[in-house]
Amino acid sequence: MKKYILVTLITLITSMTAAGQNMFSGSTDLEVIANEWENITLKDVPDGSLVTMLDCFNKKWPTWMLRSAVKTMRKGVVGRDAYNNDQIVVHNKPKNGFVQVDWWGNAERHEFMRACYWKRSNGHRLLGIYFGGVDNTPNIHFVCFYDYDAKRHTLTPEPQIIDGFRTTEDRKFYYDLPEEGKELQITETNSQGYFIHTFKWDGMKPVFSKTEKQEFEADGDHCDDEEE
Repeated sequence: MKKYILVTLITLITSMTAAGQNMFSGSTDLEVIANEWENITLKDVPDGSLVTMLDCFNKKWPTWMLRSAVKTMRKGVVGRDAYNNDQIVVHNKPKNGFVQVDWWGNAERHEFMRACYWKRSNGHRLLGIYFGGVDNTPNIHFVCFYDYDAKRHTLTPEPQIIDGFRTTEDRKFYYDLPEEGKELQITETNSQGYFIHTFKWDGMKPVFSKTEKQEFEADGDHCDDEEE
């Protein structure tokens, strides 16, 4: 009986590990995306819907996060969707043009993705895709900003939007893409404390508005420093 239970447990663990590996197989390393996205225009993007733009990005740099997001969005799910024994959670808000993907398991990967778009005053759209990973060394957080041109069917990188707000050795930035409204907020941590930078939408892009110092510790979602 004990032998049977042991064999059953081993089989269960093996199957769960295989499922996790299948979910993550073929994913592009986030450092690769961070190093490449600014220099590559994505072409043949049929339309400016969030699912189409993310699918185009995913064809260039496949990730388990975008794959999960696109799958949920194409299913027409509004709200919460889950995969891999509910450990991968997708929150789709099509009315807001927003989607996020989180991994709640204890596997090797601890990554997440947020994406949204803004309608620009010139008829284009601004796409933002925020990737974060706490298992990388060092931890990695960055946003890919693209202009979608419906006439040319292209996504053109606009990296200058976050100039001055990128992680360095001394300063870390965490990006809160708007789930509601149009404001972008960036949390900064450095030796002086925690700061919230607010960017208001001007019709074309988020523009810096104000900085507020926080007297409390950063949100738990941002506390991902490696243990000493």
